[in-house]
Amino acid sequence: MIGSGIRVGIDVGGTFTKAVAVDGRTLQVHALATVPTTHAAEAGVSEGVALALAKLLAEIGPDRERVELVSFSTTQAMNALLEGDVARVGVIGIGTAPDLRPARKRTRVGEVKLAPGRELVTEHEFLDATHGLAADDVDAALERLAASGCTAVAVSGAFAVDAPAHEHLVAERALAYGLPACAGHELTGAYGLETRTVSAAINACILPVVERAAAFVECALAQARLDVPLLVLRGDGGAMSVEAFRRRPSFTVGSGPAAGVAAALHELGISEGIVVECGGTSSNVSVVKRGRGVLRTLRVMGRPTCIRSIDSWVVGAAGGSLARLGRRGIVSVGPRSAHIAGLPYASFAATEAFDGAELELISPRPGDPEAYVVVSTRAGDRYALTATCAANALGLVPQHAYAEGAPEAALAAFAPLARRLRTTPETAAREVLDGAVARIAEAVADAARQNEIELDVPLVALGGAGAALVPEVARVLGRPYLLPRHAEALSSVGAALSLVRAEVTRSAVGGLEPLELSHEAERACISLGAAPATVTVETSFDASEGVVRAVATGAVALETGAAGREPPPEPARLQAAAEALSLDESLLSLLARTEYYSVYSENGSGRVAVVDPLGAVPVAENARRVFAADGEDFLAQLAREVDDGSRNLGVATMLPRVVVVCGSRILDLSEAKRAEDIVDAARQAVAAYESPAIALLAH
Repeated sequence: MIGSGIRVGIDVGGTFTKAVAVDGRTLQVHALATVPTTHAAEAGVSEGVALALAKLLAEIGPDRERVELVSFSTTQAMNALLEGDVARVGVIGIGTAPDLRPARKRTRVGEVKLAPGRELVTEHEFLDATHGLAADDVDAALERLAASGCTAVAVSGAFAVDAPAHEHLVAERALAYGLPACAGHELTGAYGLETRTVSAAINACILPVVERAAAFVECALAQARLDVPLLVLRGDGGAMSVEAFRRRPSFTVGSGPAAGVAAALHELGISEGIVVECGGTSSNVSVVKRGRGVLRTLRVMGRPTCIRSIDSWVVGAAGGSLARLGRRGIVSVGPRSAHIAGLPYASFAATEAFDGAELELISPRPGDPEAYVVVSTRAGDRYALTATCAANALGLVPQHAYAEGAPEAALAAFAPLARRLRTTPETAAREVLDGAVARIAEAVADAARQNEIELDVPLVALGGAGAALVPEVARVLGRPYLLPRHAEALSSVGAALSLVRAEVTRSAVGGLEPLELSHEAERACISLGAAPATVTVETSFDASEGVVRAVATGAVALETGAAGREPPPEPARLQAAAEALSLDESLLSLLARTEYYSVYSENGSGRVAVVDPLGAVPVAENARRVFAADGEDFLAQLAREVDDGSRNLGVATMLPRVVVVCGSRILDLSEAKRAEDIVDAARQAVAAYESPAIALLAH
């Protein structure tokens, strides 16, 4: 379904950037290339993307003419937040009477903690738009924010989801002033003003970094003379254009783990598994359950946002992790790594290099304790003693694995540490390996516990250090594991196979309504294999050609085998629903069908499954009530059902959890704070499609 050309997937990791070419017909790896991630380069990690792409195209040779799409997943947004590499953000709140006071309060978000010791600093301005907004007032607010050191702007107006004109005005004035800007309504249709403001501020703080990255990657494509679409993998497994990436970079938080989950689902076809991707600096742990990746709404140091991503555990321990020495021995392994210290791995050196080597303690970064273990040779060279080195020293890395080094060299390198610890090199290596493995195993155990994963469900080893570390994690936890071919680059394969793009153009004088053109592009994207709920459409007017262009981007469902599916017949859809609900098919009946979804239920209530055109099941859960209706009838019934299903707790009202299916959209409205917000959000969806809408209500 994804096309017959060659797809290029690029995955930017903390230590290495991997590029892979996948044949769209066979879904097999055609070529791959790996280069160190270029954190210190003038263009940052984007320079590594260009280098990896150039190396890959050289491997492909004449077949480069078959390249139809380039996609990449990136940890850039996540790393910027974790490391505090963010802009100072000016937040402009907007409100109208009589709600000025609460609007002012809910848009003043203060300092947003991003990670331990890292925070986003915001400055606040508030505009009273009761009688409209004057451009002079907006400009004055922007001048004050710029004077206070803000280099990006977040705009958040009360009820801007329904009436975004004021947010648009402020964002346009900010861009004209030279400040990158983000409007809250562009990120979410949710009505929670504070959550929308926090989300906009987080998105805005990484806009300057991402703009440089996007421009450099586009330049790399141009230099390679590749006139093909460039797509970015979102953290929820969806897709976005590079222009959307420029405006909403926060949506790529988690795109690295999403690529790994996509690879496990599409390439390996697993239905249950824990994906453990071990790079050089960090490891990601994600869950596949019932053939689907588990998603969550991102919370930043406890504060809710509207950003959806793969539910993942990020661990500061991986193949390149260094050991930290205390008075009584090794006290931790990681979070500092060989990459951060700028040192080569000992396991990839010659054995004789360590004759007469001495132990040395270093501080990888300013402010770090001078306690991280490396070895210094007689020639004056330094080598890192990493977790990967330890696995090689113990003979635990499989032949031909990406992490395979020289066991003799690794063991010789551990001799100086063994002398300090008064033990053998084997025991010293074991202590280092166990330190990294224990931290990863803790995250895996937590993921398994929270998602109720049985003990016989395997770990899937991905990443350059996957073969070195994951088998040991599996041994500690008593779990089986899978070590796939090309494990070091399989996330790039996931990115390559996941993303879908379709473009529709019409003459500007043809009389086609923009909404109709948008739906046409949406249908085309879905027909190419995109899951309907992942599709977004951007419509623009091209004055040079006199055409209106609609570009739809989407992604293959994060479900087992979705990349190679063809549209199934009705019995197969029913079977998929029954399997997702663990029910006999005879207990299910078709409740309703839209252009994109079939909804099956157990006797009109109870368990409900939503099945898309390719047989993927984006929703499968218990519902207290489920119903289908058209237009205003649907909205009226939804209002009644929400009212009937609400519980008055005295100090507050607990609303039912509501999921609305309409057209290609699946709206999870569980974050709504008021019944009116649920109905208003549903109204926007119903207005865009002439088809029945379905609502699922549960507590």
